[in-house]
Amino acid sequence: MRFFILLILISTNSFGQGKKPDSTFCDCKKARVVEVAGIKNTPKTMAPSGPGEYMEISNLSHDAKYSFEKEHNSAWYKLIIKNTGSLVFDILPIKQEDDYDFMLYRSYSELFCDSLLDFRIKPVRACISRNKWDTTGRTGLSFDSKVEFVNKNSPSGYAKALTVKKGEVYYLVLDNVNENGAGHSIRFSVTVGTLLEGVIVDENKKPVVAEIILTDSKGEVIQTESSDKDGSYSIHAHLIKGANYSINFYEDKSLTYTKSFTLTDTAKLKALVTVLPKLKKGIKYSVGTINFVGNSDQTLPQALPAMKNLAKLMNKNPKLTIRIIGHLNGPSFKLEVWDLEFTKARATTVREFLIKSGIDGSRIEIDGKGDKEMLFPNAGPNEEEARQNRRVEIMVLDY
Repeated sequence: MRFFILLILISTNSFGQGKKPDSTFCDCKKARVVEVAGIKNTPKTMAPSGPGEYMEISNLSHDAKYSFEKEHNSAWYKLIIKNTGSLVFDILPIKQEDDYDFMLYRSYSELFCDSLLDFRIKPVRACISRNKWDTTGRTGLSFDSKVEFVNKNSPSGYAKALTVKKGEVYYLVLDNVNENGAGHSIRFSVTVGTLLEGVIVDENKKPVVAEIILTDSKGEVIQTESSDKDGSYSIHAHLIKGANYSINFYEDKSLTYTKSFTLTDTAKLKALVTVLPKLKKGIKYSVGTINFVGNSDQTLPQALPAMKNLAKLMNKNPKLTIRIIGHLNGPSFKLEVWDLEFTKARATTVREFLIKSGIDGSRIEIDGKGDKEMLFPNAGPNEEEARQNRRVEIMVLDY
């Protein structure tokens, strides 16, 4: 089954403790300008207080089918689209009981706000819905929704994603029915529809039916699929430009594999052949993305899915014992014995994760190779090659 996903973006603005919330702009002509390029998060705002200087929205000037009855406590945003793709967003009330409705308008003129007052302009998306406690009061646009306009009786608090083009301008108006609210923030994302295709085989080129897990840069699962009997798969996903992802392959009787990628790499992922060797004694294999921070035994965030898959594999195969072999991107200009111990420390990091995941430590040996087996001996300033050098490999000792 194919799923369209809503990629929940990560805030690039951190709210320091004690930081005052930003002002709310309660009129169309004074809307907060937000440039949406891939991902964008607005800071926490104060609660809207009243309709502002003008009452731009009322049943007298708008079709009640698509409009809230009037502005109660409104906030306006002017969205300038910087990337072509699909627009989704989450309106995030600070207090769950705050009841936000919204309407989204396409602007074709600098005089949009004046036109809104004078004409019955229909929004392109709207959600006039009662507070949905199952979504903690959130509302917005999502790929899960199939309706453009959400009314009071709808079971959903979200309208469907909107196709947008670079250079377009939209106005978003929020209205909190309740007084004395706590404010809100908004998470915006413009994503690009992407097709990932390939085939999974074993070391003898026989097809493998495997689980395929798409994860974000923090290792969170965003989509799960399975390959067909012939090993082929086809995944439709919505990805964000500049963001990092991983595609993870898992089968109970095979070594797992994970590949990191960005949107610019997806052409290579439309005919990807992934080899998952069958478990057998003596085989040594790189699992793909268990890589480390430079000069550290700390794994990178995208290593998490691969480590979880390794733990799952060992739980499924209680007779499986392994050796984890650490490597570095060297030379480190330290003593060789230090290099070996340092790479053993990297292997130990993964071993400790497996033990915390319920694996008996007696099933896991560690080793370190220093810089003796770098994948890219001349990585130099190439960070991608250096990252791949900072890795662990897995050897099957018994099965």
